[in-house]
Amino acid sequence: MNAEEEIKQFALQKGADAAGIASVADINHYAPPGHRPDDILIGAKSVVVLAGYSAFQGAWHSPDHRTHYYNRDFPRIRLSAAAAVSRLIESRYGYYSLAETPPSLGFNPCLSHKLCAEMAGLGTRSLAAAMVLNPKLGMPSFSICITTMPLKADGPMTEPVCPHPSCVKLWEKHRTTPCLDICPECLSGEIEGERIKWMRYDRRICTTRAQTESASSWLRTLLEAANEPDPGVRKNIFLGSSSRLNMAAITSGAVFGQCGWCLINCPVCMQARTLKAIEPTSTTAEDSH
Repeated sequence: MNAEEEIKQFALQKGADAAGIASVADINHYAPPGHRPDDILIGAKSVVVLAGYSAFQGAWHSPDHRTHYYNRDFPRIRLSAAAAVSRLIESRYGYYSLAETPPSLGFNPCLSHKLCAEMAGLGTRSLAAAMVLNPKLGMPSFSICITTMPLKADGPMTEPVCPHPSCVKLWEKHRTTPCLDICPECLSGEIEGERIKWMRYDRRICTTRAQTESASSWLRTLLEAANEPDPGVRKNIFLGSSSRLNMAAITSGAVFGQCGWCLINCPVCMQARTLKAIEPTSTTAEDSH
């Protein structure tokens, strides 16, 4: 087993459902200065990308979006999994590595995990909020390990995951797709020749509608309370359910993308969250006790 295979296998053991490797040179071809891996780690050569199901398949079958949000398992373990990979590379191979990146400045991340995932062959962009779709995982959640270790990159996928053939047919008939139809305020785009011609995702609208349990929404709550002259109302703001949910989200580290409805009818995601039938194994009388 070579180093690339060992690192990816280790990532799977730590909880990732898929892993890939991207070249920093490939990422820098698209990322602007100041938002590149070697802006974070001097001499960075590779990025190991970990991908996981965003939630249990059963969570997608709940009629309450809060159940889906609170059952997102990989987002809660992705940083520790990436940190374990970084420790493996440093201790076994002797190359500098890191898993945590500086916080975003407003809407601008210091490094796009989606771009890293694309360059690692873990998916392609979609019409749904420009998210990366994976043919097996649907909408994955990502974490990364940046390292100075020169690793063989997997490279981007040759065929786009989005649009799905059924979405192409729907576009030809009705000029829409499941994601564009369910959230036209945030999403817009066009399909041409079975490919995405252009897409647009309005994060300003989506943030206020979908990301209502986060550090940003907590700051809005603080501002609202500070401007409230009535002591009783101000107390209710601080002790109300909105503040409690914000605190729960912040302390658990799951503070983004509470909605997910743009992908509820996505055929790629529907296939990914459909469990395959498993043949029951026969048990003896002794096994049943």
